[in-house]
Amino acid sequence: MRLTSFLSDLSPHTIKWPTEDEKGIIENHFNMNGFPNVIRAIDGTHIKIDKPQNDPDSYINRKGYYSVQMQAVCDHTYKILDVFIGYPGSVHDSRVYRNSPLKNTLQAECGGYFILGDSGYPLETNLFTPYRDRGNLTTRQINYNVKVSKNQHVIEHCFGMLKQKFRQLYHLKIRTIVPMIRAACVLHNIALEDNFVFSDNLDTNEGQHFQAYG
Repeated sequence: MRLTSFLSDLSPHTIKWPTEDEKGIIENHFNMNGFPNVIRAIDGTHIKIDKPQNDPDSYINRKGYYSVQMQAVCDHTYKILDVFIGYPGSVHDSRVYRNSPLKNTLQAECGGYFILGDSGYPLETNLFTPYRDRGNLTTRQINYNVKVSKNQHVIEHCFGMLKQKFRQLYHLKIRTIVPMIRAACVLHNIALEDNFVFSDNLDTNEGQHFQAYG
């Protein structure tokens, strides 16, 4: 647990919003994909847990298993820029967002830039979401939705990379879940910065070592 706590405590130094210069680099990527002034994407994912002793029903998500919500924001390189962990799996993404620190700091952090979210998030000044499709969208609105989906895919890929690197995230005990997830996010970002390649086939011993220290 000491190693996990140490890595988790590094999060303010490794999981943080980009500088103004970095925002320009990120924006250029999204601009090439048809979305000017966008610098990141937001979404939530479920981290599977054992059945909690307290209020277990609230942790059952729509897929029928116990989980905790992880909300994250990433850039085009899949670097995690913000993470919020801990809401039960039954809670909707929009509620998680409304209660996250990001909700109150987004405008100040973004300035003249924007982030992309799916239809589970509210449309806000600095948060672009798709038009709700009730069968009456215009061609322009449909094209807009396609571009949102294409660019917002980076956060889904980021979650896939994170869970592939750290298989323990597929099943955690709730008492250790927050520092474990945060530690994994820290290592994920460090690996991206150092161009370190994780094996796609983590062996059993590596998984056991990470679990033991956690």
